[in-house]
Amino acid sequence: MPGPAAPQIPSCAAGVPIFRTLPPAGLAALGGILRHRTARRGEAVAHAGEPVDHLIIVATGQLKAVRTGPSGREQVVRTLQPGDFVGELALFSPARHEHDLIAVADSNLCLVPRDGMQEILRRYPEVALALVEALAERLAAAERLIADLALLDVGQRLAAELLRMAEATSPSPAAGEPPGPVTVRLTMPWAELAHRLGTTPESLSRRLQALAAQNLIAQPDPRTVVILNPRELARLADIPQDDPPRGRS
Repeated sequence: MPGPAAPQIPSCAAGVPIFRTLPPAGLAALGGILRHRTARRGEAVAHAGEPVDHLIIVATGQLKAVRTGPSGREQVVRTLQPGDFVGELALFSPARHEHDLIAVADSNLCLVPRDGMQEILRRYPEVALALVEALAERLAAAERLIADLALLDVGQRLAAELLRMAEATSPSPAAGEPPGPVTVRLTMPWAELAHRLGTTPESLSRRLQALAAQNLIAQPDPRTVVILNPRELARLADIPQDDPPRGRS
């Protein structure tokens, strides 16, 4: 159950992209209704089929949304990092969790009651617009994942995912500078990434070794991948060549 409000909660709200347009008074109002919860690694935050009665915001740590098949095999549908949230569909109509929500690491969460969040949306329409934009981005990501699973093999899916991670985490080079090596630091276990890509850890390990043998990537440590040749990796992933990742290490 949600616990008492925590002192750091207003900053939790300020770190969420959809709340960046809120004025100080709006952040204070949001902080007044937020509740804090901790989740230990492996703890279930919500189960599939349970009613959604809060917007759940990740302040620190990491969560995963998991679908479990009849055989017991898990499919990681989504990974939530600090600043990410889940439960937004219940703001528009009653809803239930579609997946189990599990803490990948010890996590601090902020929970916004459904009725309180609806009042925020009514008072601050710019937040509602930002929420719609976030939902559109998530839908586009889901459609891309479906297309990847249908059209790309495991090696291509891995290459595409590494490039997306690089794009999201690395700074852009100076104008006109060709893309150089890009460092990607994994924020989830490789087994979680394998499930997300619809494969097994063993198959993913073989694909990583193959990419390294082609001098496309290097692994200086188990949780770090250096993309040595972003353009060639983009070609392998069947990504248009004028749109490689722009970051660098």
